[in-house]
Amino acid sequence: METRSRSSFFCRVLLLLVSMGGWTGLGGAPAPLLVQAFEDLHSSRDDLAFTQRSRELHDDGRVRTERLERYDPSLPDRERWRLLEIDGRAPTEAERQQWEHRRNAKPRKRPLKSPAAYLDLEHARVVEDTADQASFEIPLRPDVLRLLAVEKISVVVTVDKPLRRIERIGATLREPARILMGLARITDLDVDVRLDPPPENSTHETDRVQDGSTARVTLSKLGSPTEYRWSELKRVKTYAGAN
Repeated sequence: METRSRSSFFCRVLLLLVSMGGWTGLGGAPAPLLVQAFEDLHSSRDDLAFTQRSRELHDDGRVRTERLERYDPSLPDRERWRLLEIDGRAPTEAERQQWEHRRNAKPRKRPLKSPAAYLDLEHARVVEDTADQASFEIPLRPDVLRLLAVEKISVVVTVDKPLRRIERIGATLREPARILMGLARITDLDVDVRLDPPPENSTHETDRVQDGSTARVTLSKLGSPTEYRWSELKRVKTYAGAN
C-alpha cells in the first residue's frame, strides 16, 4: 500500500495493489473541463500526508494486529513513516525503531502518472449537472489496470464549473472484486475526498483537503482480511532534499 507520486494517494486508492454543459458521456473526446481539472490537480506537484489505520483480522472478524501510522512525504525518507500506536497502545522504543527502519528503508518509487491516466475520461458519464458543478461517473482504464476487475468499482468526480477545479472524488465497490490474478479480493471500498480551493489571492497554495475526508478498503489476501482506513489528509510538498 505504499505507492508514491505527486498524486499518490489518489493513485493508491485507484490502484489497490494499488466541460461545461452539453456533456453526453457517450464516448469520443473527453470533456475539456474535466481534462483541465485533472491536469490542474496533477500540475501542483503536491503529494498527500495521511494517517493510516490498518487492522489484520482473523476469519471470525476478531482483530489480530492493529497499527496506527502517519505518512508524510514532505519529510526525508528515513522519517516519512511514523508508528503512532500498535494494538491500542504506544509502541515501545524498540518496536518503533524496528518498524520505522523497515518501513522507511524502502526507496521512494518513481512518480506514477496523473490519476487521469488511470481513468477513461472519454467514457465519463454525467450523473448530475447544475449551473455550478457537474458530477461524472468515470470508468477505470482496463488497459492500465489489467489485474483489477475495474467494472466493479464506481468512481465519481465532481467538478466546480466556475473555478474549473475538482472539488470531490469518491469511489465505491459494487461487489467484491478479485485482484492480483485472483490472489486477493477487495471486499469493501469507500472513498470520499473533498477539496477546498486555496485562500483568495494566494499565489502559492494549492487546493486543500477538507477535514473529514476519508477512505477505507478491506483486502483479503490468501484468506487473511486486512482493513485500511485513511484520515487526516493534507496536501504537502514532496521532500526534495538529501536524505
